[in-house]
Amino acid sequence: MDRLRTFLRNAAIPDLPPEVRNDFVVASATTVQKQGRWLFAGLLLTCPFAALATPDGAGWFVQWGLPGLMALYCALGLKTLFTNFQFQQKPWRAERFIMSSWQSSLVGALISTSWAIAAWLGADDGVRLYYPVILVMGSLATAYCMASIRAAAATHLVVDIGAIALLLMLTGSTLDIATAVSLGVAGLFQWRMINEHHRQVVELLLLKRKSQALAMTDPLTGVLNRRALLDFAGELGAQGGQSRLLIIDIDRFKAINDTHGHDVGDAVLQDVARLIEGAAGDGVRAARLGGEEFALLGSTAALPPGKALPLLAAIREAAMPHAGRVTVSIGVAEGTLEDDAAWRELYHRADKALYAAKRMGRDRAVHAADLEAAEGAASPRVVPERRVA
Repeated sequence: MDRLRTFLRNAAIPDLPPEVRNDFVVASATTVQKQGRWLFAGLLLTCPFAALATPDGAGWFVQWGLPGLMALYCALGLKTLFTNFQFQQKPWRAERFIMSSWQSSLVGALISTSWAIAAWLGADDGVRLYYPVILVMGSLATAYCMASIRAAAATHLVVDIGAIALLLMLTGSTLDIATAVSLGVAGLFQWRMINEHHRQVVELLLLKRKSQALAMTDPLTGVLNRRALLDFAGELGAQGGQSRLLIIDIDRFKAINDTHGHDVGDAVLQDVARLIEGAAGDGVRAARLGGEEFALLGSTAALPPGKALPLLAAIREAAMPHAGRVTVSIGVAEGTLEDDAAWRELYHRADKALYAAKRMGRDRAVHAADLEAAEGAASPRVVPERRVA
């Protein structure tokens, strides 16, 4: 059963680049939900006409039972499609919706195909071809609406068009055979367009993800930019609790640029950024704020204050492109991030601690709480002052 479920899930949601899988699933479910409302409404309106168009010789169940089942199916489908599934917030619901939509579409295909075949068999020779045409028109419309779920679209094309085309081929009539070939060509063309639609959607999602990454990434160093850090601060604020910010500034960076040139300076920025990003992890983000200033932000649990100690040592001891030593100064502060004012307050306190570290000789970290506690004293306690091996 698990293997069957996995097979069906892979058929409904084909292999996709992992970075856009959730986006594709959510987009597909949202599209099918919106288009499905119009589809079910249209099918519901055609049910009375289908009953009236059924030949008397087809029998009561074909004339009234099958259209009645289709009307009930459409009414239940409409009720489901007007449910607020919150796909964006809960992508797993989107995946479940796709699977249930495929199953539901199979039910609809079987009902409509059964009606068309039974009506075709019971009709006079002069009007028999109307029923395949009616079925195919509905099938192509349904396949288009289900294009975001390729397996569901294929189900309709095979069950609806394939079955009636096969029957037409077996009659031996030249006109029926020509009609069957035309229906098959229409179905194959629709399938070709569905695959093209799928490819374009995936390409657009990949392009969107790339654009988002570019908009949130510093182009020189590859770490997050200030905008992305602010977004992350908003996420931390929504979680509640205390957050910790480390502002990291390269000491005497202008001298590196002036002495060795901006290309070497850029290479130094890249190496320092790599070391700072290495200090990040789960629940912690590294970002370049601008110039030679960087930041680490996370919850107090994910980003302990002691993180500054090994970071100072790692940067101080790293081989750099200009063959010299690079040091940094770090300001550390904690606070809540419930709104923009809270972020500005946290940033201000960490920035003030950073400049205290600069005044005290650089290559060190100063904690805002220590600085504030020592206000009015000769000097705040420094973290750390000693060299780290």
